[in-house]
Amino acid sequence: MSPLWLSIHLIGFTAWMGGLLSVLASGAAARREDPALLGVVARTQAGIYRMLVGPGAMATVVSGMILTLQLYGEATSVGLSHALMTMQGLGLVAGLISLIVSVPMASRIARLEPIGPSGPLFAQLSSRLRTADLVTLALAVIALVAGAVGR
Repeated sequence: MSPLWLSIHLIGFTAWMGGLLSVLASGAAARREDPALLGVVARTQAGIYRMLVGPGAMATVVSGMILTLQLYGEATSVGLSHALMTMQGLGLVAGLISLIVSVPMASRIARLEPIGPSGPLFAQLSSRLRTADLVTLALAVIALVAGAVGR
């Protein structure tokens, strides 16, 4: 296992989950604010998705695939452990949800106004994004635990 790819994997995971947690925390805190200010929060969150969540998820998925390919050369006749395969599968699904659903949806929400004609769409997409992020977070935490158990 290459220390470089493992470092990229861990740094990417930290950026991805840290960004996701900051977005979820800021969203929870913003619900108590004036609805007119939610546009600023959404644009700030979109920046976090662009700078931390998206690149972190991409780095984690790509480095995870490279680490997996390196492990196949080292796998015994028994194969890889179930915990490691769980980490790989759940991490890949969580990464794809972030890259395909969350990051584009956050950019779309940032272009909408929270009040006025686009208000209902803003609220609906924000709710969907929060759900997708919670699913991603749950899958990533389970993958992290499986990876720790597998070591």
